[in-house]
Amino acid sequence: MENVHQIPRPTPAPVDDRTPPNAIEAEELLTGVIMHSAEAYNDCAEVITRDDIYVPGHQIIWDVVGGLVAEGKQLHPVHIKAEISRLGRLREVEGGALIERLGSVTITAPMAASFAEEVREAARWRRIDSFAIRLRSGVMDRTAPDTLDEQIAGFLQQRHATNDPFGARLTPGGSFILDRPDTVPALWGDGEQVIWAENEALLIAGPAGVGKTTLAQQVVLASIGLHSGAVLGMPVRRVKRFLYLACDRPQQAARSMARMVEPEDRAALDEHLTFWVGPPPADFIKDPGILLRLCQAAGADAVCLDSLKDMAGELASEEGGQAINGAIQRTLAEGIEVIGLHHHRKQGSGKDSGKEPTSLDELYGSTWITAGAGSVVSLFGAAGEPIVSMRHLKQPAGECGPWKLKHDHPRGRTEVWHQVDILGLLRAAGSAGVSPAALAVNLYPNPTAKPTTSEIEKARRRLDQYVEKGLAVARKTGPSRTAPVAYFAAFDEQGELPDGDQM
Repeated sequence: MENVHQIPRPTPAPVDDRTPPNAIEAEELLTGVIMHSAEAYNDCAEVITRDDIYVPGHQIIWDVVGGLVAEGKQLHPVHIKAEISRLGRLREVEGGALIERLGSVTITAPMAASFAEEVREAARWRRIDSFAIRLRSGVMDRTAPDTLDEQIAGFLQQRHATNDPFGARLTPGGSFILDRPDTVPALWGDGEQVIWAENEALLIAGPAGVGKTTLAQQVVLASIGLHSGAVLGMPVRRVKRFLYLACDRPQQAARSMARMVEPEDRAALDEHLTFWVGPPPADFIKDPGILLRLCQAAGADAVCLDSLKDMAGELASEEGGQAINGAIQRTLAEGIEVIGLHHHRKQGSGKDSGKEPTSLDELYGSTWITAGAGSVVSLFGAAGEPIVSMRHLKQPAGECGPWKLKHDHPRGRTEVWHQVDILGLLRAAGSAGVSPAALAVNLYPNPTAKPTTSEIEKARRRLDQYVEKGLAVARKTGPSRTAPVAYFAAFDEQGELPDGDQM
């Protein structure tokens, strides 16, 4: 075989008869050549994906090489080792020894695709083998035949999708539209109160010093099993591993999170949390796929972008906004959840100076940034102050807040300090009732203007939720067809019906 050298191999460990099908020798040859040749990597990428690779260390090298190729950087084992070291994953490639061993040989680039074919074929056998084990286990456990039939059908469908690069994304219309849960699946929240929804990016926006990083870090830690598993009184779903891109003042971000953890948390932090320190390896405008590859290299299923201004050079431009949105959507499409920290527009010295933002238009940058997010939360207040306002500018379900939040700066904890007690207002109003406009005044106080039509409608929806729960009733305030509707408490504080009401 021309220009092919035998890779120095360690003494093989004993292999039992249940070793999954693999093509380790082809993997090693493939990995060795792509460390020297972008052409070889591109040829192989047309045949396999990282999931077809059997050895975890080879997967890491594949991801890093892909990133360097996308950035147009020169390939060399020394560069690859340095990049893996920056990711904090050198230990997973035998401290660099794997790179040195595989990178010590040269193979002609055109041969790489033939090795990729072997790797793909082994991966197909491995998937069949894995399914056969699960199916046999189901038979031994006397799993219902209908259930096993469903598993077989699912496997065949998945195999078809694997062979067809478009199959995994093509979904029947009925399934896509109708096979959905009654409530929004929440990563942070529950029921109608959802701040971060599954497969939808969350943006936390605000001026400097109002606690964006503090709040996001509490969500990150709760998601990896530290703290109580709840933030602002709402549950946070667990994730396997979180990647945190500490691009904006990383040392300050480290000090911020240090307040929230204890030395005994080290093992959990090492296992479930990975940091990228400093600017991303490429501007999202130049390489929208870099975010996804970083997440894959870290083995993460969730990522925090701190902050968006560091991800692309021109956020205010259409190109910059589309690049941010494109990078986030690619990442979400692969099942990786996203939180991003963002900023408000700088306010001038006119009458709106110091005014709390109440719409998405008041966030900095292209509208493409917020258009691609499922939820947008705005924090507002004076830098460093313990009490700040929180508004939910874009909601995946019901609106959360508006709230006043209290930051416990020494401990790095945040709680809801004040919120409008809607049921309390209804009870206090008694037979006079509460109109949507009156509630809007309480929810969205503005001494210089009346509530907007949008704010009144949001207040009406909040009141209707209490009606649906049986806690309030809605009645017209007069005999006319155009008489306004007011809302009344269904029960008083003692659980009795208010005067004049009958069941």
